[in-house]
Amino acid sequence: MLSGISKRSLVRFALLAASLNLLAAFAHDCDGGLEANAYRELRAAGLGLYLDQFEPAHSEDAGNGWTRHVFDADDGDGPICIDGSDFVVYTRPGTVPNRVAVFLDGGGACWQDFYFCSQQSDPEAPPPVGIFADGFDPGTGFIENPLAGYAMVAASYCDGSVWVGDNVVDDPNFVEGGGIRHHRGIRNLTATLDLAKHEFGYPHLLFLTGASAGGVGAAGLAPSLARLVWGNWPTLRVFNDAGPIATNLLPLPPVIAANQARAADWDFERFYPAGCETCSAQNQGTEIVKWRLEADSKLTEAFYSTDGDETNRFFLGIPTQEFYRALITGVHQEVNDLYPNRYRAYIRSGDDSHTALATPLFYTATANGVPLHRWTAAFIEYKEDWTHIIEDFVPVP
Repeated sequence: MLSGISKRSLVRFALLAASLNLLAAFAHDCDGGLEANAYRELRAAGLGLYLDQFEPAHSEDAGNGWTRHVFDADDGDGPICIDGSDFVVYTRPGTVPNRVAVFLDGGGACWQDFYFCSQQSDPEAPPPVGIFADGFDPGTGFIENPLAGYAMVAASYCDGSVWVGDNVVDDPNFVEGGGIRHHRGIRNLTATLDLAKHEFGYPHLLFLTGASAGGVGAAGLAPSLARLVWGNWPTLRVFNDAGPIATNLLPLPPVIAANQARAADWDFERFYPAGCETCSAQNQGTEIVKWRLEADSKLTEAFYSTDGDETNRFFLGIPTQEFYRALITGVHQEVNDLYPNRYRAYIRSGDDSHTALATPLFYTATANGVPLHRWTAAFIEYKEDWTHIIEDFVPVP
């Protein structure tokens, strides 16, 4: 039986070990990363509240090298879909050492009396398309995927809060969920990143991406949460695929009501760090991007969109291509002006399509003659041909 002194010694040893692990994660080399004060602000905001709290209830083979991980909803306190069903994440090991890609799926958004979101997890692993394929042959020769061989994590999107919410809403109008909406984006995101670390360790490079609502999540709170999971060990490459992370701020009653409903139902503003004084549901989502680019020297970010994106215009209440173009080019150009070497956009004109990374467009889309897959490869490797591209305006046919 341990003596009192031995017990105290063990406690001290455990605290010392934890401190050393944290120090190793945040100061393993001289290349920088997230500043210590920024880290403390994120912890104080509660962003790391659910770290190491969730693990899959069971895992099973999903075919084609993928494993399906199902989490315990824990009566709504664990990772869960908006309708109360199981949250699922898929993983696939890679062949390229020390490189991991985390993909946050999309599927709309839900708030009070607006129910246009995926409500259940993906029933199958991602098909071999876009970044999930080895490459693509458009008929003119095989194009290799710059992410081929990466360990892959593909997380289902099903809570309706673009991966930022942490709230339960009693809503008798939401009949699919029995009158309850579970907006558990932060818990689902935390479970996803913890699973990625458990499965694939500490990568040298983490490619954090998402499409549509997943793009908002990847460019919203996910990079900061990734720093709480991995510390400053990995170089972070964040790719927002068609998540506008922009807000329609016109003073129109329906627009104001929608912005207020999202903030109330998702309850995400409390996760913003104190140092981001401009971070607010009533301001542009790119304010958190500016904050972390200033605070994290091992972070580089990319944004993809078309300037006529019909899906995003629907969710933002924007009727015209011209208005949407002005919004996204304005907010993303502003970030590029502040951080020209670490934030760049790829905006195509004359097109109203939505996402690209998980579609053949990843290989076939071009902007100013630059193929998207080549631009992405330059972004990952931080090469000179990774440039800021906004095509001249062309009306959508």
